[in-house]
Amino acid sequence: MHKIISRIHTLIWYLRRPGLYPELFREGKRFLLKTNTQLDYSKEANIWCEKLSINTKVALKIITGNNTFEPIRKKYQKIFEKSQEIANECPVTMGGPGNVDLLYWISEHLSAKKVVETGVAYGWSSLAILLSIVQRENTALTSTDRPYPKLNNDDYVGCVVPDNFRSHWQIIKMVDRDALPIALKKFHTIDMCHYDSDKSYEGRMWAYPLLWEAIRPGGCFISDDINNNLAFHDFCKKLDKKPFIIETEDELGIKYVGVLIKTNQDL
Repeated sequence: MHKIISRIHTLIWYLRRPGLYPELFREGKRFLLKTNTQLDYSKEANIWCEKLSINTKVALKIITGNNTFEPIRKKYQKIFEKSQEIANECPVTMGGPGNVDLLYWISEHLSAKKVVETGVAYGWSSLAILLSIVQRENTALTSTDRPYPKLNNDDYVGCVVPDNFRSHWQIIKMVDRDALPIALKKFHTIDMCHYDSDKSYEGRMWAYPLLWEAIRPGGCFISDDINNNLAFHDFCKKLDKKPFIIETEDELGIKYVGVLIKTNQDL
């Protein structure tokens, strides 16, 4: 009985958001066809990631050629302190901050102007990217973020991003399959992407090729939580590219971030 009531509440939640109707139909189809269940390959993914992993400083040194990186929470201490106060006061709990140093310093290395990210939550990753791109003219970060049924977090997504950065930022509050084509259509090519949304194997393997195709030569493809399953492993194998795998620690423990650099040979 509890499951039935929960599904009814979820249905009502979707019906109040016409922009999410396509996902409602996809969810219904997955439920009817029983296609939501996926095998758990997280153990294999973790073994692969651990074997190849390096820390953030080493990764940044190799990728950028520089050796000194100030933590951005120190570099922009007042901004992060204010943002942390906002996050602490937020009435809903959302995702963690990600590897903000990696995102900021790669964006700086690329002199990034056009960036797409998937998954926003509080907006820590968005903040890291924006801290870099707002220093340059004609820059834009376009983010996609799926509102979650019954979480009621719609009004708090991206709450840690200061108002004066928002002229460089657009959030498309739809699921990846509807939002990503819209986001990528804005740009001919992008300098960098950060994937941190649908963690399923199917979702990643749908989105990864779209993002990779949009990246310019020399640009960076970044994906969070690649140890959840073998999607990033299989994507790298398909491209025949060796990735950088960065060990990252947050309040939930050790996780891994994957980075691929696009070259002219990848075109």
